[in-house]
Amino acid sequence: MKQVKILWIAAIAVFITACSNDKSEEVIIVDDGAYTGTLVVDQKDGTSYTQEEVSVVVSIDADHAEILMKQVSFSERMPVKLDMTIPDISITTISHGLLLNGNHIIPWAMKGEFPQYTITDLTGEVTTQSISFEMMCGEFPLRFSGVINESD
Repeated sequence: MKQVKILWIAAIAVFITACSNDKSEEVIIVDDGAYTGTLVVDQKDGTSYTQEEVSVVVSIDADHAEILMKQVSFSERMPVKLDMTIPDISITTISHGLLLNGNHIIPWAMKGEFPQYTITDLTGEVTTQSISFEMMCGEFPLRFSGVINESD
């Protein structure tokens, strides 16, 4: 019986020591959030179109994210601003947030699919304080960087 107690005490000591020596970073949980930032779209003529104060809402489930870009335009010549949703973005948990990754995603806008603006090469990062991502939207390189809305 003493041997069993000694083994239990040794096992507990090893467990406590292993836990106290864990130097891995704490994983920060990122939840759904609304962000405000700057959208930059590279134009075919070599210039860039910039829209400030763009609102982006990120919805997250177990292994995917969805990005809703509210009232965006992608060119000075674009006659109307629209809401565009990018569904089914793969996510990977990292110590300080989430990595975003997507390819061949058909976005939604104006109650329908927009296959001519299929999203490719989407990469980015979401934290509890900020979001940044870049992608090809059809033929147009696009990047967004923003911070969390404090009121949300």
